[in-house]
This record gives sequence, structure tokens and C-alpha cells, in this order.
Amino acid sequence: MGYCKILSLVAFVLLFFGCKDGFYFNKDAKDPVVARVGERNLFKSQLENLVHSGTSPADSAAIVDGYIQNWIREHLMISEAEKNVAADINLNKLVDDYRSSLLVYNYEKMLIETKLDTIVTLDEKKSFYERNNNQYVLSHPIFKCIVAKIPTKSADIGNIKKALDKSDLTEALYLIKERAVYHHIDTAAYLTIEDLSSLIPTNMVEPNKIVSGKIYQQKSKDYEYFVKILKYYDENKIPPFDYIEIKIVKTILSERKIQLLKKYRQDLYDNGITNKNFEIFKPE
Repeated sequence: MGYCKILSLVAFVLLFFGCKDGFYFNKDAKDPVVARVGERNLFKSQLENLVHSGTSPADSAAIVDGYIQNWIREHLMISEAEKNVAADINLNKLVDDYRSSLLVYNYEKMLIETKLDTIVTLDEKKSFYERNNNQYVLSHPIFKCIVAKIPTKSADIGNIKKALDKSDLTEALYLIKERAVYHHIDTAAYLTIEDLSSLIPTNMVEPNKIVSGKIYQQKSKDYEYFVKILKYYDENKIPPFDYIEIKIVKTILSERKIQLLKKYRQDLYDNGITNKNFEIFKPE
């Protein structure tokens, strides 16, 4: 912002907030007009809470000027829309419909927050999985694995290979944590081919040759890389329960929301009949 503009804005703020009656062109009004677009006015009272005490004159000027400029731009657009929108549009109906939609949306949100049972038991989740698991067919392979990057100078490279060959991986995980400069040993986490490729040398693991239980080992510069595939699930297969458990919970809760609101609407209707809260008039 140029120096001259800052000075003019400061003068504006001092004039606006310092003068008892506001702007000179409307000084007899109790609430002076600050700006006008067509028949719409922006009044001084609408600006009174914009600037907090302690704000510098220059900053105050910028805040007030910015608000006025935005107000003008918005109402110029409104005026243009009024001239160009189809004359037969029923704005009152649109406003009423929008208001009604907002009221219903917020009331339904309150009902869900206060009345929805959000506890989903393990039995419920597994039962849902058994009935609907074919809805979650994999679009890409997933697997659980162990990844380790070990310095080649480590004396435990042979021991790590032997430990990874065992069904009990306790020793392997211990050695990897002690010796690896990088490791992935979260045996509950699922990875994709892309995830794994970012952790190991290029072409170390061929995607079309991955099988459960297989161990890969490759040297690259000063490091020895290990990958053991714990569980592999190919694309177009039904995923394991723990992979989609979170999705199952979301789906169950979504269905509960639908049923809760459906029942509430039906109860309202039934109570309306009982209490004669509405009437239906047959056309003559």
C-alpha cells in the first residue's frame, strides 16, 4: 500500500470514528450512511465492532476500507444478479425451502448426536463381515511384512536370516530392532506394493511373485535389505476382517443413522395421527 493511500485511509478512520455525526454528507442522520450501492446502504453502526481498541490508525483504516470494499463488491454482484436472473424465479420459495432444509438438517444432526448408539461390538462387526465381505473386494494387492535395512558390517546378518525363517519371529524382531538402521516391524499393518517399493532397492521384490512366507534378501551398497512377507492378499480377493474393520464400523453406524431418522419420522407421523396434528383434504 502506497504512503499516500495510507495517509488517506488514516484520515478516513480519524474522520469516521472521531466525528460526532459521521460523514459530512449525512451529518444530521443518527446512523450515517458510509457507502451506497443502488438502493442499499451501508451504515456507520455496521462498522463499529470491526476495529478493536489498541489497533493502530493505519491498521484500523485498512480494516475499515477492506470491509467497505468487500461490501460494495458483494452488493454490486447482488444488484447485477437481480437484473439478470429469470423474472419468474420464486426467491421467497427458495429462501423458505433453504431455511427449512437447514432447520431439518441441524435437528437431525442433534438427534444423531444425542440418540445414536455408537457402540459396535466385535460380534456385530464379524457378523456384518460374514454377510457383506464380498462388497469389499480388493482393487489392489495388500500384505503384511517385515522390512529391515542392516549395515553389511553387522555380524548378525546371518542370524537375522535364520531368525526370519522361523515361525516364531520374536528373535528376528529383537535382532532387527537392535541392528537395523531402518525397520518396519508392525506386523498388524497392511502395505501396498507402492508402500514397499519406497522402502527397498528397486526390483528387489517382483510384484507378480509375492507369496505368503517368502523371504527376500538383497545387498545394496553398504546395507543388506530383508523383506519377509507374512500374509499376502491378491487383488480381486475378499480382504481380511481387520483390513476393513474401520469401514465396517462406519457402514454399521451409517445404517443406524438412517434407521434412527426413519423411525423418528414415522413416530412423528403416527403421533400426528393420534393427536390430530394434521389433516388431509380430498379434492372435490
